[in-house]
Formats: sequence, C-alpha cells, structure tokens
Amino acid sequence: MDATFYLAGGAGPHGTALLLHGLPGYEINGDLAQSIRRAGWNVLMFHYRGMWGAAGTFSISSAIEDTAAAVNFLRDPANIAKYRLEPQRLVVIGHSMGGFLAGYEASHDPGILAVAMISAVNMGSINNDPMEREGRLERWRGQMHPVHGATAGAVLAEAGRHKEDWDYVHWAGALRLHPILIVEADDQNRTDMEVLAAALRKSGAAALEQHAVATDHSFSDHRIALQTIVIEWLGNLRNSGGAKEH
Repeated sequence: MDATFYLAGGAGPHGTALLLHGLPGYEINGDLAQSIRRAGWNVLMFHYRGMWGAAGTFSISSAIEDTAAAVNFLRDPANIAKYRLEPQRLVVIGHSMGGFLAGYEASHDPGILAVAMISAVNMGSINNDPMEREGRLERWRGQMHPVHGATAGAVLAEAGRHKEDWDYVHWAGALRLHPILIVEADDQNRTDMEVLAAALRKSGAAALEQHAVATDHSFSDHRIALQTIVIEWLGNLRNSGGAKEH
C-alpha cells in the first residue's frame, strides 16, 4: 500500500494519528494532517488496496484489514525506534468511510488510545432506507473510477451481508472504553452519528466529545473549524474525563 508518513518535529517520541480517508478519497484531508503534525503528532495516511493505483482489489473487508495492518506497522518495534514513535499514544481518525473504519478498529482493539469519527458512514445501516440507498448508489457510481475491482453496487451488497456486525451503533459498548470524538456535518450521515452518540451516552462513555458543524460532507467551507476541533481534542486527550457537546 502507498502511504505518506508525516513526522512531527523535535526529538520525540511522539504520538501518532492514523488518518483514514473515505470512498474513494477525493478529500484526503491533507490540511488536517499537516495541522496535526504541527501540533506535535506524527500522521500516517495511506490508500486502501485497489484504490488510487494501490495494488489489489478493493472491498470494505479488505479496507478493514488494511487499517489493522497500518496499526501493526505503527506498533512494530523496528518502526517505533526508526520513527521515534510513542506506541501508547496511537489514535485513529477517519472521515466518511474512514470514520467507519476508525470506529471498527478502535472497537476491536483496546490498545488504541482514542478515536475520532468525522461524518462517518454507517455501513451496517446503509441499505435500510431504500431511497437513501438509491441516492448513495447514484452518487457512488460516478465516483468509483479510482477504485479497482469493485462497483458501487458491490460495495452496497457487501455492506448488506454485514448488516449486524458493521452497524457502528452496536459498537458503543466497546467504543465507550476510548475517548471518542464525533464530528457531524449537515449530510446523509448525521442521523446515524446522532444515534451512535446517544448509544455511547447510554453505555456510560466517560470521554465523549460531540460537535455539529453547519457544513457539507467534506467540511468544504469549515476546514479550519474542523482542524481546530481535532487539534483541541488531541491536546486534551490526557485529561479526558467527561462529555462535551457543541
């Protein structure tokens, strides 16, 4: 997989953010990556298999595996020494499909320090509303040319086969163990993110921070606001202990 590793300045060691983009990743959030690096964190970004020229065939399942492989890379003792990493300070941050992947990884890996889900698509519920499904299918059909080996219909069909285990609301019990940041936009994913936040509160999440931003799915006109939210959250991680709403 092709990857870019932004290393924070100074002797280190530094914490690391694994920054995950969506499907297919036209918005890769490079500005957010640079802001996180300036705040003293390393940032690892990569393209999933079968996407943007990366070898292999894309699927949601393979993207889940790729995310876990990236986490393993950041925990490899040789890489910890080479890049001056602080493995106890590993966070996953994702946007759209990347937000789904970030939540999945954190819910299955208690060693992740914290997780941020930004306008995260809920792959488990994506087929529930026929009209919404058709809308996504139409949008994705026009965006899949950077993706090898998968069509919009195939992605939705795969999600349908994993309806129960890919519904991120069902992960609340595991996610509540991590400090978690939820950032919503005025888009098709907001309702699911609200349901997730409610489930996290019900499960007793001790460190939930939730923001709603009046913007589109890509935060096009609120990029600095998005960066500010994420950087302040990272800065407060060591002292997380309560829920915040904005």
